[in-house]
Amino acid sequence: MSVQTSLMLPDPGVKLGKGDKPTCVDLFAGAGGFSLGVQQGGYDVVAAVETDKNCCATLRANRERHFPRMEIIQEDIRSVTGDGILKRVGIEPGDLDLVIGGPPCQGFSTVNAKRSLDDPRSKLMHEFVRLVGEMMPRTFVFENVPGILDFKGFMELIMESLEVHGYIVRCLMMDAASYGVPQRRRRIICQGQRVDLRQLPIYAPPTHFAPEALELPSKDAMFTQAQIALAIFEMFLKNGHPKEDVHDLYWNEKLGIQMRRSNAGFQVEAAIGYLVGRGIQEADVTNDDFSLNNQNEDETGDEYEDECAIDCTGELRGNRGCAGI
Repeated sequence: MSVQTSLMLPDPGVKLGKGDKPTCVDLFAGAGGFSLGVQQGGYDVVAAVETDKNCCATLRANRERHFPRMEIIQEDIRSVTGDGILKRVGIEPGDLDLVIGGPPCQGFSTVNAKRSLDDPRSKLMHEFVRLVGEMMPRTFVFENVPGILDFKGFMELIMESLEVHGYIVRCLMMDAASYGVPQRRRRIICQGQRVDLRQLPIYAPPTHFAPEALELPSKDAMFTQAQIALAIFEMFLKNGHPKEDVHDLYWNEKLGIQMRRSNAGFQVEAAIGYLVGRGIQEADVTNDDFSLNNQNEDETGDEYEDECAIDCTGELRGNRGCAGI
């Protein structure tokens, strides 16, 4: 799964800054997995910041083959400055295209019985924010474990701090299995676009679903869970969630997407309406001769329409299109 495919980063074929390829700096680089995905997606990873000596040795062993321009900065990230990184790679502030990073997750992970914001590793998230503000890349992306959303106030603070630096910031939980990786691995992906670009972050829709999601859940259902999930993604999720939604987010196990609890039903009904409308449009038929294939003999179109309507308060009065969701 390339980063370009899953995150819909700017097309690497479009020259954004100086040089032949858009440039990237990797913070908390580890052994280079994130860098490798970005490099394969068409970017030029010009610097990697990492303090662990074994990880840096791995980066050096792979630099010639995979990261020909990478400056490996083996330092504690708390002592590194954005200006220092940019000077080492010959890029002016504001000209860098992308900053990526995977700040330590141990303080947020649910497998850690003592997870806490007081864990020194949790505080390193602020170093990512600081360095983004100092380098001012066009775009940034960081990832962390789903457990970070258990610290909702902290996540909101991080997103707000990045907004203060001049970014449009969004987050979304994504599952690697939904993009063809044979492993369920969910991560919170947070993206930001610099405000002067006047673009919202974009996330790519899922490409893979469980077999049961590709089948109609009942004889009365009109659409599969996969169809509904993709419609919801297109209508509500492709630009991620703002910080104001963080307190309301949950993972819909059946649909395999992250949604807001407070309006999940509305989103499902809206997706069904979208799919019905698209089907009518593609069939190029008029209201006079269109009929719903799944109607019972004693049902009229008017009755069906009323059953699936949404009243003015947003409360659902029916869910015929997606039984069981």
